[in-house]
Amino acid sequence: GMIMGALWAKEAWGDFWTWDPKETWAAATWLSYLLYLHIRGRVKDQNTLFALLIFSFLLLQMCWYGVNYLPSAQTSIHTYNQ
Repeated sequence: GMIMGALWAKEAWGDFWTWDPKETWAAATWLSYLLYLHIRGRVKDQNTLFALLIFSFLLLQMCWYGVNYLPSAQTSIHTYNQ
C-alpha cells in the first residue's frame, strides 16, 4: 500500500513524498506497527510489547484525528475539516 500510494502520489501531485503532516504521521504509525511486528517474537516482557502497541495506537489516532488541529496542517491537502 505504501509503495502504490507513493506511485499514485507521483501521478496525482507530481512528487512521491512531501513532509506533509498527514503523510509524516502515517509513516510514523506504519513504522511503529512494523517495529511491533518485528520484535514481538524476540521480547519476552509483555509490558514492553503492550506499551509499544498502545503507543502505535496513539500514533494512529493522531494520524486520523489530531493532524487536522496542527497549525501546519491548515495548508495540507490531506485535511478533512471542510
